[in-house]
Amino acid sequence: MINPAMMRKARKGLALLISLAPLNALRIALYKGLMGYRIGRGCTIRLGVMIDVQSFDMGDGSHIGRKSIFMGPISVRIGKNVYVGKANQFIGGDSTADPRRAHMNYKRMLVLGDDSLVHEGHLFDVYGLVDIGKGTWVAGFQSQFLTHGASAMNRDIVIGERSYIGSAARFTPGSGVGDEVIVAMSATVTQVIPDHRVVIGGVPAKVLRQREEADQFRFEKHW
Repeated sequence: MINPAMMRKARKGLALLISLAPLNALRIALYKGLMGYRIGRGCTIRLGVMIDVQSFDMGDGSHIGRKSIFMGPISVRIGKNVYVGKANQFIGGDSTADPRRAHMNYKRMLVLGDDSLVHEGHLFDVYGLVDIGKGTWVAGFQSQFLTHGASAMNRDIVIGERSYIGSAARFTPGSGVGDEVIVAMSATVTQVIPDHRVVIGGVPAKVLRQREEADQFRFEKHW
């Protein structure tokens, strides 16, 4: 009888070996052929990107930077033309898939919408759902998206479309923001703030002001 713990260890070791393959095309071929992932045309998976998840679907033209990690019994859906920078962590705990914890209703899903961007060094704790909307930027460094905690049952974090998250922002379980929202550096979002076209900041975060009608600034990738 195969030991599940040994199987997980072997799969993780395989993902590590694939991450060290010398060519982008080879890494993609191995992740598709050996791990069963779906990876679209024109994608880039840089050296050291380790992917060991339940399911992985990456749209055409998307990019994952060096040493980013996707790990755990989670489902990952990355849209088209998404840019994920280096050293990001998208992690779900193995215990969330334990049948004995089914009553906890862990969704274990990461969604990065088309044309979204995750810069560098961010942490995504994928026990619940983390949904980053189309065209949204998780900019800067060291933001945290946390979907579990003591007694937390409302875990999902949903970020609207075309929003901008500044460096070192924190999102707690059950929080989120609307469309075209600017979240200031070091803000801590502790609830759903459904307003659109606002600036949010503070600890805990609140609406600081409405974006002016003349403010048509958009965050667009130029690479």
